[in-house]
Parts: sequence; C-alpha cells; structure tokens
Amino acid sequence: MTVLKLSHIRLSLLCYLATALLLLGHVPWLLVLVGLLAGSWRIRVVKGLASLPKPRWVKLLLLALFLVTLWLSRGLGLFDKLVALVMLGYSLKYIELHVRRDIEVFVLTGLFLVALSLVFSSQPLAALLALLVAFIHLLLLLSLDIQLSRAWVKQLALWLLGLAPLALALFVLAPRLPPLWQMPNPSSAQTGLSEEIRPGDISQLIRSDKLVFRAEFAKPMANQQLYWRAMVLDQFDGERWRRSELAQQPQRFSPASAEPLNQYQLLLEPADGSWLASLNPSSLTAGSGQYFADKSWQRRQDNFTRQLFQFDYLPAPSSETSNAAQLTLAKQLPAQLPAAIVELAEGLQQGLDRSASDYAQRYLAQLEQWFMARPFSYTLNPPAYPGLRGIASFLFEQQRGFCVHYAQSVVVMARLQGIPARMVAGYLGGEWEQSEQLLAVRNYDAHAWLEFWNGQTWQRLDPTAWIAPDRVENSLQQSQSTAEQWRNLNGWGKRFWYTEGMSRLRYWFAQADYWWAKWVLNFDQQRQLRLFASLMAWLPGSSMLMLTASMLFLGIVVTATIFAKPWRWRLPAKPVLALRWQLWLLARYRLRREAGETLAAFVQRVERQAPNGLPRLSRR
Repeated sequence: MTVLKLSHIRLSLLCYLATALLLLGHVPWLLVLVGLLAGSWRIRVVKGLASLPKPRWVKLLLLALFLVTLWLSRGLGLFDKLVALVMLGYSLKYIELHVRRDIEVFVLTGLFLVALSLVFSSQPLAALLALLVAFIHLLLLLSLDIQLSRAWVKQLALWLLGLAPLALALFVLAPRLPPLWQMPNPSSAQTGLSEEIRPGDISQLIRSDKLVFRAEFAKPMANQQLYWRAMVLDQFDGERWRRSELAQQPQRFSPASAEPLNQYQLLLEPADGSWLASLNPSSLTAGSGQYFADKSWQRRQDNFTRQLFQFDYLPAPSSETSNAAQLTLAKQLPAQLPAAIVELAEGLQQGLDRSASDYAQRYLAQLEQWFMARPFSYTLNPPAYPGLRGIASFLFEQQRGFCVHYAQSVVVMARLQGIPARMVAGYLGGEWEQSEQLLAVRNYDAHAWLEFWNGQTWQRLDPTAWIAPDRVENSLQQSQSTAEQWRNLNGWGKRFWYTEGMSRLRYWFAQADYWWAKWVLNFDQQRQLRLFASLMAWLPGSSMLMLTASMLFLGIVVTATIFAKPWRWRLPAKPVLALRWQLWLLARYRLRREAGETLAAFVQRVERQAPNGLPRLSRR
C-alpha cells in the first residue's frame, strides 16, 4: 500500500487550485475556501502538526456543508447544482487523502470537473486551460510511481505535443455520432431576447456586450440590409408586447423565388428561448428549425450549446396572401388611449383618401414629417415610459427615446387609423470581424422596428432612421453618437476593451473562436461528409476507403517523424560504422562487450575465444 508523501499533497493542492480557477464564477466561493482549508489541514497532518478528526465530526461536517451548498445554489439550475455538489466532494476528499486509491479518486473527480467546465465555456482559451489542468492531474497520478523532475515533465509535454498530428487525423476520421444524452444548460449561459417585451427591456439589454451570434456571408452585405428578424410581437395590452398564438402557428415556407441573393450561416450562442434570428425572407438549408406564420424561424431544440445554421437569403415577394385573422389582430389597441394620441392620429389623416391603395404609405409619410418637425432625439438611456401614458409622454413631452419607443408609437398611430401594423424584435447590424464576411452580433445590437400591411405585403419600417439615420447605416459601435453613449453607460473596463488599440486584439480572439466553433465544436457528420466530398473532388480517382487510409497513414508518419527527430540524425564516421558492424557480427556468436571492459581487452578476449572462421577484428 502506497502511503502518500508531502509532495503528493502539495501537488494535489496545485491541482485543486487550478480546477477552482477554471470553475471560478460558477461554483460558490465558500466551497473553494473549504477545499483550501482542508488541503492546508491535510499538509499539517502529514507533517505531524495536526491529527485526524473523529468520524462523527466528519459526518456532521459533511451534512452541514451539503445543506449549505444546496442553499447557496438554490437560485441556480440543475446543472449548476450538480457541479457545486461534485466540487464539494472534491474539496472534502482531503479529509481521507491517505493512500494511493484516494489520490486516484481525487484525480478522477478533478478530471470530471475539468470536463464539466467546458459546458460553461467552449471558447478555445477555455479548452486550452482545461487541457493544462488535466495535464497537472495526470502528473499527480504519475507521481505515485515515478520521481517527477523538471526535465521529465518537459519531455512528457513534448511527447503529448508529438501525438497531436495523430490525434488530429483521428478527430477528422472517426465517425461522428449523435449524442446519446443531452446535458442540461447552465443557468449562466442564457442571453438574448424575451418573447414578451416592455419598452424598457431592450434599452437594458444593450448595456451588455455578450455575443449573441456570428454570421458568415458568401457575398458582402450592406449594413442597411442587416435587419435580423427574431420574432413578431403583435399583441399589445397597454404595458407589454407579446407573440400571439396566431403568430406561433407552424407554416410551410414558400419562397417567391428559389434563386438566392446571398448565402450565410449563423453560429448561435446559447440563448434564452428558441428564436432563430434571420434576414427576411430566408430559407433554412442546414440545421433543425421550423417556420411560423409570422415569417420567423425557431430552433427545434431548447437546449443547445453553440450550433451552426445555414440560410439562403431570397428576394422579397411582390405580393402575398393575407391572413384575415392576423390583419384583424394587427389593428387591435387597448382601451383608454390618451386623448392626445387619438387627436394626433386624426389630425394627420386630414386630407388623405382612406380608400386609396397607398393610404398607409401616405399616412405614415405624414407621421414621419410630424416627427421630423419636432426635436426628437435618439438615446441609449431613455426615461421610463410606462404604459399608455408613457407613449403620450414620449410623443408630447420628453421626445427622447430608444428604437422601441419610436416603433411602438408608430404602430399605435397606424392602428388608430385601421392600418395593420406590428412590432418586430431582433437585431440591427453588428460588428464586422472580417471585412464584409464575418459579422458579430451582440446584445447591444438589439433593435425594434415595425411592419405594416400595405394591401399586398408586410413592409418593414424603421422609425429610428427618421431620427438617427447614422444608427441604421452603421453598427452601434461604428456610429459616433451611439458608441460614445454606450461607453459612457459602462465602466472603465469595457471602455478600455473597446478602444481602437484593443480592437485588433479582440478581432484575433474573435476569429480564432469562430473557426474553433465552426470546425471543432460543430464538426458533425454532415460537415465531415462535406469535407470528404471536397477532398475526393480535389483528388479525382480516390475512394472513401483510400482517402481515409491515406489520412490515417499521414497522421502516423508525421507523429513517428516527430518522435524520431530525423533532423537531429548525424551519420557516424566510417571507422565507427565498421566497428558497429563487427560488434553486431560478434553478437551473433554470443560475444558481447561487458560493462567496463576496454575495447583492447575485448579484442584480446575475442581472439582467444573466437571460433574458427570468425572474421578478424580490426584494431584501428
């Protein structure tokens, strides 16, 4: 039985610290403190400065900490509770860390926690740190059998790096199977829009720079086209905008044209809700989604990590079939609208022919002129405008607002004149991370606009463009007025992170993260088959079996080459080669040079013992 030494305990404490740092922010800090205290106490026990506690005290301590852990994680999700309980067991393992088997259990628990940490973050840097922490745990396990040294650890690390080509070949070639079970999502991974919005919700959402999704285009796109439509909010109760049941009815997608204007793919981050932001109209070509009556797409899975979806961006239809129930719903307003709003709507329609086919456009043009004639301004930090009175306050008193205030007011004014209108929530623009190819959309790009029925189709209208055209033409960070406002709303850390000097560093991280997610996290069976098809087209005449065998052989050869290090090989001098040849011949007659025996003494011994016919040895 291997009794643990002080060096084992110290190395285990290093493993514990590394694992705790990896999970920092996801487990209660009290558990980390308990683990550090338990590890320090175990070191004192090994040194003979402390003694083991009585079993009944240990049991009471376990029960108390178990209850405290449940209480501390009461507001967290199931996955977070699971991680907290495993971390508790990992911390308290120091109480019985005594023999080899205890270290083995400690290492296995640590490796399990390292794997769980990748659920919280799948960034490439997080994967690299997780790999490093796992390596330290393996060193602890190996230290039970060998004496670790700096040179030995360096050699081991080089061996692991040398296996990378073979690991890469196996990653590409191994069959991609669907997961047998789904992990619950961590509560800290939630982001995005809600299906029920108050006017102030989006203005709070823009304070966050959390990534929502990235989009990669086949062709460049103008910023004015980047209206990422997430959901339609067509019911208004005077306080909140909601999705109606009519809007959530599944529908078959019927494009006006099958010839796409562009193609793009979205890499979605974990989000609260199943919405799937897309440019309208778009056809989903890869990924699991469903189309609904309000012309929006939704994911089929509620729980997901980071997923890729591919779309074709199609031409808008010149006309579409109207749904009478939807049009009726899009005219409804709550009772007790402020009289000033009703009077304004009536005044703007004076002189217009309500029976004309372009009445909706003419009325909204009048409304635009009314807005433009007054000192309205666009702000990221608007006053609170609660309920119907808030709309009147915005229109006639404050005249400062965010996108949702302008969209909401125009929808109400349109509905007062019997024009079907609805609010749309989504995102506008984004930040280009690769010139007109790769776009990052964050929480602060959240936007609201409206759609009105012109008698033939639903038309997009963004009243924010009336007041702040710069915000529509550029992203929030590129627009001078909004970028300055956004930085003033945040602390010095974010202001520093978004300075011009740090932008290039952010872009490098962003591109590395995108390619990691695209080619590692989302390298599923479909993507694997497409890669093989591309390679077979590039190598005409090759078969799937030949291609697979060739790639595996290449991985083995590269790995073997790294281990053999042929660049360090030196051809020995001719006499040395001759001597090695003669020694090899003698070894076949069981004549081997003994340890400490000089070459001259060995030659004399061979001449005495050599059988007849043995080649004469060279003395040079």
